[in-house]
Amino acid sequence: MPDGRELLGTLLRHESKTNTYKFALNDLAMEHPFLPDRDVIVPLRRVAERWLVSYWPFVGEREVMQGSRPVRDGVRRQDLSFRPALTQLRRTWEELPYTRSHPADGALLLAAYRADRGGLSPELASLTRQTLTVITHAVRQPVRYAGPGGAHGLFGAPVPVASLTGTPLPGSSPHEPAFVVPAALWQALLDLSLWVEALCLQQWSLFVERVEQTPRVTRGEVFTLLTETPEARVPLTWERNQVRLLMLEGRPFTCPWTARPLSTEAFDLDHLIPVSVHPINELWNLVPSDPQHNMHVKRARIPASARLQEAVPILARTYAAYGGSPGLSDSLQRDTEGRFGRHLLAPELAAEVVRLGETVAQARNVPRY
Repeated sequence: MPDGRELLGTLLRHESKTNTYKFALNDLAMEHPFLPDRDVIVPLRRVAERWLVSYWPFVGEREVMQGSRPVRDGVRRQDLSFRPALTQLRRTWEELPYTRSHPADGALLLAAYRADRGGLSPELASLTRQTLTVITHAVRQPVRYAGPGGAHGLFGAPVPVASLTGTPLPGSSPHEPAFVVPAALWQALLDLSLWVEALCLQQWSLFVERVEQTPRVTRGEVFTLLTETPEARVPLTWERNQVRLLMLEGRPFTCPWTARPLSTEAFDLDHLIPVSVHPINELWNLVPSDPQHNMHVKRARIPASARLQEAVPILARTYAAYGGSPGLSDSLQRDTEGRFGRHLLAPELAAEVVRLGETVAQARNVPRY
């Protein structure tokens, strides 16, 4: 097996038509940068989730074809096997009162779906699950032919997680189909994240520009669609109400960035890792903060290293306070295990969250303050 960078270079240079799975793996590596130095077991479902976000801009009112649509047996085939399902999902999402037609909203939908705290109606949650099932089936093809060595030469055939050797991504189910990413390749993705993303974006944009369609789509238009960031927000009504109840019961909360005491009438739920960088509605990423500071200072930035370290004790107290609410406590434990792979006490969780924020800021070149 070549070393990780050599293998990654081969994949990026010689598989321009299948950059979407590499785009997904790059995102997943950044979501889980602290796995043990072992091969990584990746469920097909997790790649499908990233595809939902990536292909969202190309369905809906304006269809942007991702390949040819041949006629077989008198029937015109889809360029994407999952286009009908994803189109229906996007239309259903855009019927909600707080949404609009935006190419990055797939990330907001996925964040609400993964949080699973009632942010989506039962109908929309079910439709999201069905769509991911359809996309998961489509993921098998590029995984099968990835890299040198013929079919299943690089990742092996997808089989249940429990039958593979390596470190499963947190939240993996033992029985869901998955494949193995070599440890060296995973580390190369972590080391070269920005460059991998840039090259995948370029190759994807060039590929779609060459697809025959009316009206013609330019590489610049594709690049713009792929790099849009969410502008709206999914309401966090339940989470805000739970924090407010804790405040009314006398539990104090302090802004981690200004150290100011917060009140029931004056606090925001701040995304520590901003929505525009990576929408994460997991509870560890939602911390009460000073609304003026959140709105006018922090905004879509991640605090500088020193400020993050200073915030660790306050974050630890915030997570400990969440333990005083049965609903928040259960959600925090589930979200923590799904992200970090294990249960963490409040001080440990605060340290891990700060470490993740620092890693994301550096890897994605996020503005600091």
